[in-house]
Amino acid sequence: MIEVLWHGRGGQGAFTAARLLGAASSFADGSYALAFPSFGPERRGAPMRAFTKMSRESIGDRSAVSRANYVIYLDDTLFGEDWEDELLPDGKVIVNSVRSFDDPRIVAIDANGISQEILGRPIPNTALLGALCSVCDYVSADDVKRAIEGYMPAKLQEKNKRVVDAALEAVGKTSAAGVVANVGKHSESQVIDSVSRETVEGESALAPASRGEALIPTLQTAALNPADFAHTTCYDGGYLVAKNAGWRNMRPVLDVGKCTGCLQCYLYCPDGCIFRPVRQATDAAGAAAVAIDYDFCKGCGVCVEVCRFGALVMVPESEGDER
Repeated sequence: MIEVLWHGRGGQGAFTAARLLGAASSFADGSYALAFPSFGPERRGAPMRAFTKMSRESIGDRSAVSRANYVIYLDDTLFGEDWEDELLPDGKVIVNSVRSFDDPRIVAIDANGISQEILGRPIPNTALLGALCSVCDYVSADDVKRAIEGYMPAKLQEKNKRVVDAALEAVGKTSAAGVVANVGKHSESQVIDSVSRETVEGESALAPASRGEALIPTLQTAALNPADFAHTTCYDGGYLVAKNAGWRNMRPVLDVGKCTGCLQCYLYCPDGCIFRPVRQATDAAGAAAVAIDYDFCKGCGVCVEVCRFGALVMVPESEGDER
């Protein structure tokens, strides 16, 4: 049995890729596949996993995959130092990254750049499927395209098949050169992002961030638009150091008149984005008990779910500044 472990964030299409791979591998007679996700309590932008199992025999084990033949990272911020713990001997890791790696087991491809160029959006899942086809002979690119035709809306099929071809070509060029390096095209913001991560992970020390400030050593002079530029959320709750608003398409809005100050939203916010503002003696009556830090809020909606008084509602991001 061939097992594939997908690491991604909500909204990147990891589960879609897992299902497409399962469909592609099961077209041949006598083939079986199983695909399923593992979500946490959050939504868009939150780390999640998906699994694909492929076999020529019936699959009875429906448990999560702990060590896989192929481990695929749709976001390289999830690619940590313990990556080898999830990889079987002779396995391969495929990372959506503009970085280079010296380990021959790691294939890096700029899946965001490829999908941005063809789809107009950085959705890396089908590019990584194409990269997988180049290193795994269990499933072919033609079968992946057939799965795209069967399981994707008609308007998305042709472009996603082109993404698969572009990824195959990119990884093929890298393999022919005999090196393991990042491939595909990438934007200037992605290059800046890579440099900033290296600085954060290297010798540069981060001082505790004050509320509403993002300490990004190499980017303090850069103008960042959260809609185009999102950073990692892999920090403990309340200690995010990079703007995360780029993942958000809905935002929570507080109705001060309905808020009772119960602080359930404050307690349940997974990233510490809801905080208690410093009160002054001159505060007017009716001041809100809590406030929302929109620089870090990713719009998961947990606060709205736990509010029993209807004081919080989700509104489209385009309407947020009007409220």
